[in-house]
Order: sequence, then structure tokens, then C-alpha cells
Amino acid sequence: MRNFKIFLWIFVIFLVQTVVLSPIHIFGAVPSAVLAFVMCVAILENEFRTAVIISGICAVVMGTIGGRNFTEITLFYAYSSIIVFAARKRPRYVGNFPKTIVWTFIMSAILEILLFVIREMTLDVSVIFNDALPTAVFNTVIAVILYPILKKTLYKEEKKKKLLIA
Repeated sequence: MRNFKIFLWIFVIFLVQTVVLSPIHIFGAVPSAVLAFVMCVAILENEFRTAVIISGICAVVMGTIGGRNFTEITLFYAYSSIIVFAARKRPRYVGNFPKTIVWTFIMSAILEILLFVIREMTLDVSVIFNDALPTAVFNTVIAVILYPILKKTLYKEEKKKKLLIA
């Protein structure tokens, strides 16, 4: 049942990405619900293998559908998922929700800057302010919306029953 939920989520995220978000260009930025989903999964998932498989599936489908270079997107999504999964426990006193916000913002900005550098072989400051930062903000907003929904539907924590001894 859990695998069905995961594939249903991936299908819904890609449907929203291709139908709703791809035509949107706000301040020159195209939001990516897929990257926000991958970051939420990397933070919430307990198993490394499952997090990497989900990000790999998202990366392959995003690379084929997204219209960007397949290899760049696939490698970035896989590596970003691995990095976020490895660093998700630090610092321990911060909850998962703030970590999701920070990691989504950082990875979104890095992705946009790297894609521009790879395509143009140069870095322009206007790209950072006109493309990378607005995209990172919009992806973070999507992650803020997506995180509680994912936590309730896919990553429900079972309450531990307390044994009362009288």
C-alpha cells in the first residue's frame, strides 16, 4: 500500500508540474514542485534506499519531461537527495520543517545557478537575482505547502500506546 501511495504522489506531483506550474513564469522563474517533493522526501524518509529510489524516479521523469538536459537534472536530483538525507539529522534540536525550508531554498538556488553556468559557461550576477533566487523562493513556498500534506498522508507516525500498569 505504501508503494502505491508513493507512485500516486509522484504521478500527482508530475501532473501538477507539467499542467499547472510549467506554463507559469513569475519574475522569469519556473517553480519546480518536483524538487520540493524530492527535498521533503529526503527529509521525511527513514530509509536511505527508498529516498534515493524516489529521487531517482523523479529525476528520470523530470529529465525526460522537463525539457532540460537529462544528465544534469538526473545527477543533481540524485546527489541533492543523498546530501540532504545525510545532513537531515544535523542540528538535532531543529525540527524537520525548518530543515525542509532551508534545504529546498539552498538546493533550488544551486540548481538554477549550476544549470546557467553549464549552459552559458559564465556566471552573471543578474542570473542570481532574476532567476535563481525567485525560483528558490517559489520552490520553498511549494515545499511549505507540500510538507504537511506529505507528512499526514505518506509519513504518518503511529502513536505509541502506553502501557498503564495499575
